[in-house]
Amino acid sequence: MPPRGFAGVVAERPWKSSLSFEVSFPVRGKVLQAAMCDCEEEGDIRVRVARDPEKGWDYDPKAADTFLDIHAFDPKGFYLKVRPGDWVEGDVVCFGYLRKVWANRIEMQGDVLTDGTRLVGRATEVDDTHLRVDFGVFRADLAFENPEQMRKVLKGERVKDGAFVETDVDVDIEVRRHGNREEIAQSMRRRFPAGKGRR
Repeated sequence: MPPRGFAGVVAERPWKSSLSFEVSFPVRGKVLQAAMCDCEEEGDIRVRVARDPEKGWDYDPKAADTFLDIHAFDPKGFYLKVRPGDWVEGDVVCFGYLRKVWANRIEMQGDVLTDGTRLVGRATEVDDTHLRVDFGVFRADLAFENPEQMRKVLKGERVKDGAFVETDVDVDIEVRRHGNREEIAQSMRRRFPAGKGRR
């Protein structure tokens, strides 16, 4: 059993990298599941959100390309307060390590974004001190102290502009409020998920 919940996927072979990231992005969506872990001290929440929030928070449950299911660790105990059918507003936090992979497209393994999900993204050198990785479901921005550090780290990880990288992502959700759809799915500034890199 994964240490943070019952729904995660454990990587077959742990690996280390000098490139890591943390991304936080806002969500509003419908609770599909809220469950306590076997330890009885932690829990998870599974929420369905619009795949393209730029078009609004609504989705068609019969059209899989309009929504994304996120199963995340809940560090603040809202899994005890919400129930299936409720709507929540909060931030999804994704973090992990990056390594180069031989691939030719951006993709997500499986249909649910959860702990252990394998994501493949495309790296782009924004400038001399910033690297952006587009994973499709979110973007990760990595910042370096100076051009020399960026060059040294990327060379060590064999990551070049346009290269593909992978991560076995960890996923948390920080719920701010919950209620019915009318209370939650109101106007909110929407933005494409992007976050800061960690090294």
